Amino acid sequence: MITGKGIHSNTNKDVYVSNKLSKLRFSVPEYISNNLELSNRVVSIKNASKTDGGEGAIIIKLKSLQNKF
Repeated sequence: MITGKGIHSNTNKDVYVSNKLSKLRFSVPEYISNNLELSNRVVSIKNASKTDGGEGAIIIKLKSLQNKF
């Protein structure tokens, strides 16, 4: 998932918005971990290597649905 680095984000100016959780890189994994149905379908979530997008991406590996039907 390409999330971007958030260089155009204005969250630093708003004291009511979390700098950490307003960015997809942090909020998507948190959303998945707080949703049992989604988290049961995810094998792993990790930061992307530099060649896969570096700080602007995360890798989300999903379970196969092949045997579910």
